Amino acid sequence: MFKKIQSIHTAPETMMGPIKIRQAFPLRGIEQVSPFILLHHFDFTYLPHENNFNVPPHPHRGFSPVTFLFEGSIEHEDSVGNKHVVYNNEVQWINAGRGIIHSEKADKAFVEKGGRSQGIQLWINTPKAEKMNPPSYQPITKNEIVLIEKEGVEFRLISGKYEDKKGPAKSDVITAMLRMKANSEFSLNFPANHNVTFYVLEGDLSLNTNQTIQQHDLVVFEQSADEILLNAKTDSKLLIMAGIPINEPMVTHGPFVMNSETEILEAMRDYQQGKMGFLY
Repeated sequence: MFKKIQSIHTAPETMMGPIKIRQAFPLRGIEQVSPFILLHHFDFTYLPHENNFNVPPHPHRGFSPVTFLFEGSIEHEDSVGNKHVVYNNEVQWINAGRGIIHSEKADKAFVEKGGRSQGIQLWINTPKAEKMNPPSYQPITKNEIVLIEKEGVEFRLISGKYEDKKGPAKSDVITAMLRMKANSEFSLNFPANHNVTFYVLEGDLSLNTNQTIQQHDLVVFEQSADEILLNAKTDSKLLIMAGIPINEPMVTHGPFVMNSETEILEAMRDYQQGKMGFLY
């Protein structure tokens, strides 16, 4: 028995300021795949000295904004005192907790030589009991990531427990970066109580022997302990996500994700009063 598919849709293009990205969710009809609440896919190719990627300082509270970098490099700086560059096949894991301010930009070396920048920004909700914990920043480098390999397949476990292994991120949610060569095969299993979703950054695959999925598709599965089988027809890249849903009220406003309108107003006030620190 294969795990049943609940829905498949292609992430539409959307503008984020001056840049065009893909947004797999939230969308009308798919507000979230709890605990995952937002997925943005960016993919740009720059000439030398052309890159103007620069996200100015902005706050977050109540969730984890995580960047999975498949190609390129990004420099991060935050109000907790971290400054770090993540490279391809690496991850920037922020747990905003009660508040963090951060900025992102292309690092100098990448701007000078140009190239492709491709990745996912994923927002992962935090349970109410942990939303006001101190913020943390975790750069997850190539040598820390748990690499599971089989012929033509690289499965990089970033967070959570999968089979008998545990990803380096401080989170129980399962996330993994999957690269598959053409004609390779990979099967996956997750606990029955997890919401499971896959996003295809690029490629063309057969899912559970009879369903085709391709670039920019988001697949959401029904809950069960059944197997998922992937066969890559072309070289493919996917982000794999699985987690126990958070069954709590959720109110979002821009960069804040809380449980009530009152908590959103408190977050705005705390940010304005400098309680989330400063970054100039």
